[in-house]
Amino acid sequence: MTGIDDLIPRSDDRWATATRRAQGIADQGLGSALKRYYTIYLPAGVIFFVAAGTVLGIFALGGATTDWPTLLGLGFILAFLGGVIGGLLYNAKKVVPAAKSGRVDVLLSLEDEERKGIRRQILGKSPVDPDHLVVSRAAAVQLRKNLARQLIWAPVLPLILIPQLLGGSAFGSWLMAAGVAVWVLGVRDFQRAGRFLDRTAEPGAPDAKA
Repeated sequence: MTGIDDLIPRSDDRWATATRRAQGIADQGLGSALKRYYTIYLPAGVIFFVAAGTVLGIFALGGATTDWPTLLGLGFILAFLGGVIGGLLYNAKKVVPAAKSGRVDVLLSLEDEERKGIRRQILGKSPVDPDHLVVSRAAAVQLRKNLARQLIWAPVLPLILIPQLLGGSAFGSWLMAAGVAVWVLGVRDFQRAGRFLDRTAEPGAPDAKA
């Protein structure tokens, strides 16, 4: 019995630590910030930089416009560079302030199976445990924060592959397909975590929107 008695306090301590770390963590508009990025800033930036890079390429080639794949390739390379800089700025100014996510992973004190259980609840694969709802909601916010940062970079990185696709590179096509698959999974988990926060929000509390 001694071994079992020793185990119970340790389990309580793990969850108490996780609950303490979860205090104050909240989604304050990650969904809205990501939506603005995809509907306004990303398309406007890509169009501008591709056009600017193509025009610069025309001037660099002395006005020749016969090699359009090369010119567009230059445009997409410039769009990639602009996307990297713009992504850094947007993440710092819009995504970071859109959530109070704490400095430490709230699940750090838990065991692997406990962390997997929380993750399954967030993704809608298992019933919600009301006893640890504070921890699971905080974990959902941290998951959305991490995914939001990744989803800012996900559409930028393939821009560097487009010149290879224009040149008929099969390897570039495979890389692009893999990138699209990762992006789809990221969007799916981001939305699932948002729906989890909506379902488990207290009456009258502002819901987290996916």
